[in-house]
Order: sequence, then C-alpha cells, then structure tokens
Amino acid sequence: MKFIIDKQTITDLELFEKVKGEKSIFALFNYTKSFGGKKQLEFLFSNPLTDIDLLEQRLQVIQYFQKHEIGFDVEKHCFDFIEHYLTQQNVPNRFSRFKSFLKALNYKINPKNEYYVVQRGIRFLIAVLNDIYDDAKNEEPQDTPAYFLHCKYFIIDKIENTPLKTVLSLKNRRKLRPFEFGKLDFYFRKNQLNTIKDLLGIVYAYDAFKSIAIASDKHGFALPTFSTDSNYFVTRGLFHPFLESPVSNDFNFVLNRNVCFLTGPNMAGKSTFLKSLSISIYLAHLGFPVPASYLKTSLFNGLLTTINLSDNINKGYSHFYSEVLRVKYVAEQINQARKIFVVFDELFRGTNVKDAYEASLSVVQAFSKLNNSVFAISTHIIEVADKLKNNDSLFFKYFEANMVDDTPQYNFKIKDGVTDERIGMYILKKEKVIETIERSI
Repeated sequence: MKFIIDKQTITDLELFEKVKGEKSIFALFNYTKSFGGKKQLEFLFSNPLTDIDLLEQRLQVIQYFQKHEIGFDVEKHCFDFIEHYLTQQNVPNRFSRFKSFLKALNYKINPKNEYYVVQRGIRFLIAVLNDIYDDAKNEEPQDTPAYFLHCKYFIIDKIENTPLKTVLSLKNRRKLRPFEFGKLDFYFRKNQLNTIKDLLGIVYAYDAFKSIAIASDKHGFALPTFSTDSNYFVTRGLFHPFLESPVSNDFNFVLNRNVCFLTGPNMAGKSTFLKSLSISIYLAHLGFPVPASYLKTSLFNGLLTTINLSDNINKGYSHFYSEVLRVKYVAEQINQARKIFVVFDELFRGTNVKDAYEASLSVVQAFSKLNNSVFAISTHIIEVADKLKNNDSLFFKYFEANMVDDTPQYNFKIKDGVTDERIGMYILKKEKVIETIERSI
C-alpha cells in the first residue's frame, strides 16, 4: 500500500526546500551530476515504500555503490547536451544517404546551430553508449546485486542486438562521414529512441544511487535494517543532520508499549529529537541511509507529525481548533491505514492550561489503546504524566536543564522518566522583557 505522509509532515521535517538554496533533507542527498540523475533522486525521495523486499533490494544497491566504483563517469554537460539533442525538432522519419550528404553540405555553406547540436549530441551518445557497454562487459564481484546484473544484461542486449551496435565500431573514430551522422540520428531520435531513453535511465539511476552513497559517507549516516515484529524501533547515535555539532541519542520503543511521553523544559532538545526521530523513519522507508549509527525498525504504513502547526486564518480557525482538527485527521488516517508512526510536539499548546490538561490527557489515553500504531508525544503540561504513570501502554522520557549559577545548562541527552523543570521565567528575565516594557511607562 502507499505510504501515508502529508504536507504538514513534509513541512515539519523540511524534507524539500521551499525556497531555492534553503536547507532540506533532500539537499543533503543531492550529489547528482546530471539533471536526469537529480530527477531520478527526486522520484526515489518522494516515494516511500512499505514492501520490505523492495527496501532491502534498494539498500543492497546503495551498499554496493559504497563499496565499488562503476566503470563510467557521469559528466553533467555531456548528458545535458544529449537531452537537448534528443528534444530537437525535425526528427528524421527515415534514413537517406542523399539527404544526409545535402545536410552536411548545407552546413558547410551556411552553418546553423541545429546541425551542430545534432553532430555534437551524436558524438556524446556514441561515447556514452560505449562507456556503459564496456562497463557492462566487465566481470562483477560475487556480491553484485540482482539489480545491477539486470541492468548489465539489458545494456549488453540493447547494444549488441539492435542497430545501436553500430556505435561499437565508432568508438575511436575521430571523424564521421555524413551518411553515418544521418544513420545514427535516425536511430537515436526515431528508430531506437525508446531504447536510448531506457539506457539513459539506467545511467541516471546509477547517478542517483551513487549520490545517496556519497551522502551517507559524507554525513556519517548508516543503512537501516528492518524487523518483522510489530511496533519495533531501536536506534543508536540518532542525530539531526542539520546541526554542525549534533548531540546523538540512543532510543527505542519499549516492548509492548506504543506511546513515548516526552517532557522537558524549553530549549532542552525535545523538538530537535522528535524531528530526528521522524526523519529517520521517513528515510528508512525510502531505503536510504539514516542520521544514526544504527537503526532497526518495523515497517509502518505512514508517518504523520505535528511540530510546527500554524493557525488557519483563511478558515477562521484558532490554533487550538487547528490542533483539534489535526488530532482528528491523524485518528482518521489510523482507522484507514493502521500502523502509523505519529509525532506530536507540545500537544495542545494553543489553549489555556486547564483545557490543555484535559485535552492532552483524553487524547493520550485514547492513543494508548491503539496498539497498531506508535506515538511520540511531548507536552508542556507536566501534570498529565501523573495521571498516566500507571498506564501500561506508555513509557516516559525527558530532556533536562541543570541550573548552574542561575543559568540553565543543557546536555541534550534523553533520559528515562519525567521532569518538572520549567525555565520560561529565566528566559523572560534573561531577555529583560519586563524592564523593556517598564521603560515605556
């Protein structure tokens, strides 16, 4: 089934850049060298999987790229030009020696960019087809995944057993005769166009997978593994990939307990941890490396987060009402798909303390009964924890702030239990908010 994720979650986790140049999780993986490779990477990144066999096949491919170098390089200008060439107008419907000669003669008399693009595109394609053919003919190590073997056989078959075989004899030719340009142009843009696109698609897929492997090594990510157990999640060294010097955390869902109840003062690391947790789940369901030293997880049918929920002014919704609708939406998705990984950061922050307490208690108690999904929920209403401490479906974690000389010190490490630390007034005093107000009196 299709993995469930929505715009709110995508925005919360900054999966894609909203503005060019802005940080995004996708950008961390984008080391592609071709436009086609980037489009292939975008496709992979936008389509999480729920099939363990497909995920493990993808992980094998990425792991292969981490261990081995492919025999051909992807040069951006080369493939960009090839794509430009393939989209030119005046596609030949048949091959004619005479017309090929006339086109060449006309170009010498009256040079035009169109003929130059055709010539240069053909030369680039000859080089590319020979490079991927030579690589496909190389003997592969024993750990070669089936995906690569399939690609190799496809490349060899489509070049050896079609008119594209012509390119093999032209590998080292410095000059081509007019009729050879004409014949290849007919093959490349008409007779064998679909095959050419399929072969280029393999190159772009290689570019995308190589990019993922580079990103994993560069950022210190690890390949996830999967469990067939229900609601299984164990990670070591989990961190947020946007931070320059992140503090890593170990975390796991307690056996037979589906709700993690998270407390801690402002700025202690709750939101960053919940984002890291959610990002790792999303990437694992892509079959991508994750920001951790180790991660093993069950497969889920979706990921829904509520971290930076805003008011819906256009519909006249208050923040609290937007939160209520969000909880209802999550419940509806769980009813339909089951097995959803759910994250709520600071549940019901948009209302008064009494309503927030009662609403949080009711919702967490209800979620705790849905043992087909898992929940990570943080709250600023510490008193809720007292009412939930005997609930066998919950386990408690917290982040702390140690006061040293009236100044909070954070270690950003997650711990077992509940904390009642509050430092809101400290922040207010530090920023001298009251003094600023009083200066206006």
